[in-house]
Amino acid sequence: MLEPALKNHHIELLAQNFRPDEINEMGRLLFKKYDSHTLSGTETHFTLSPRKCASVLVDQCIEFDKVDKLIELVASLDEQTIMGRQIKVDGLEDFLKNLTQTGMVYDFQRRRLTKVRKDFGKLLNWGALKDGKRYPITVMSIDVVENSRLVRAYGNRVMERLYLNLRKFLEKQIAQYDGRIWNFAGDGGIAAFAFRMHHDRAVLCALEIQRTVALFNLQSVLPAEEQFSLRVALDTGVIKFLSETGSIVSETINYASHLEKQFTSPGGVTISGTLQSELNPRIAAVFECAGEFEGQTAYCTTNRLDTF
Repeated sequence: MLEPALKNHHIELLAQNFRPDEINEMGRLLFKKYDSHTLSGTETHFTLSPRKCASVLVDQCIEFDKVDKLIELVASLDEQTIMGRQIKVDGLEDFLKNLTQTGMVYDFQRRRLTKVRKDFGKLLNWGALKDGKRYPITVMSIDVVENSRLVRAYGNRVMERLYLNLRKFLEKQIAQYDGRIWNFAGDGGIAAFAFRMHHDRAVLCALEIQRTVALFNLQSVLPAEEQFSLRVALDTGVIKFLSETGSIVSETINYASHLEKQFTSPGGVTISGTLQSELNPRIAAVFECAGEFEGQTAYCTTNRLDTF
């Protein structure tokens, strides 16, 4: 049984991506005898709207406990051909992501729904991104400032404890903005943000991380006088997703990493010009032009961050 909001989302997904005859054909794949006109009590010479056809099919699947099969069918049809037409199911990822809230996730390899066996907030694909498919994503590169010096000064054992605590700290902050840590190498890593408003959420998360590093320091294994700090940089672009996120090759990830390591000041947040142009103006206002870096303008936080 679908929750009302998810049911409506499912109906809209069908109505926006499939023609009435295609929805009727999907019904025939799920039921031996299926006809939208008959089930809706509509005479055959009247044309049914896509939304009406979608509503009839979803209701029928709910009544006969075939909602899971319908979801699996819709997901499997993405980038496939039905009735001679190439299908691209726009909005599928948003629907599948919302579906994880019910405890179910779509397995793209097995083409079936399965129960989430772990916290859905830790699914690196949000339970929705498909291997090999490209998506608009904002990435964040995070790194410990002067990590080599800290290792020499305090040793591997102390730093390993710090890295463990740092990852917990970052996971908590990033999860609040629906991000995922895609790669973590102890002293830093890559986080990703997808779906609606991913640009704003990623930048707000970066700002909050830098604002709360002082709180992390209060619980640090390092001496109180040690000035522990992070560098954070972000870029946005279309990225080809892979389940093995550490294997993803992307100019967007490369640019964010280079921007963080070569251009960002300790305690600062730097963003690409591409990302700056996508931000809500109020968020963009806390950044100022910092110059050119690898072919595009970069922006860094200003002193207005203290009042953000």
